[in-house]
Amino acid sequence: MQKTVDTDQAIEDAFGLWISSLFSAIGGRNPELPFNKHVEVFFSVITQLLKAERIYFIAPDADCYTSPSNPHPRLTIEDTAARWNAPVEEIVSALRSDWPCHVDHPDHIDLLVYFYEIPGVIWVAADGTFVGS
Repeated sequence: MQKTVDTDQAIEDAFGLWISSLFSAIGGRNPELPFNKHVEVFFSVITQLLKAERIYFIAPDADCYTSPSNPHPRLTIEDTAARWNAPVEEIVSALRSDWPCHVDHPDHIDLLVYFYEIPGVIWVAADGTFVGS
C-alpha cells in the first residue's frame, strides 16, 4: 500500500519563504520519495497553489524588488502588475522548462541556481494578506 504524500504540512512549513523552501519541505516531510517523484509532487503542488490563488509568482522583469541600486521600486507585491498573470499552465510550463533536467538529487548546485533564477513567490495568507518571499 502506497503512503500518501504529505503536502499540506509542507505548504504550511514553507509559507512566506522562498519557493525552494517548499521543495525542501516536501522532501523533508516525505523522505522516502525518490527524487523524480519529489520533483513531480513539487510541480503538482505549485499548480494547485496557483489555481487556488494561494500563491502568485512575481512577473518576469517586474520592478518590485528593493535593492541598493533600486531603493524605491515602482511596484509592490500588492500591485496586480507585479504578479505573473499568465494562465497557470503557462507559468508551470515555463518553470518546468527552466528545470535543470540533469539534476538527480536535492543538493545539486544547479538546483540552487534554478531556485535563485526563477521569479520570487508571493504567498497569500488566509486573511488575503500578501507575503513576499
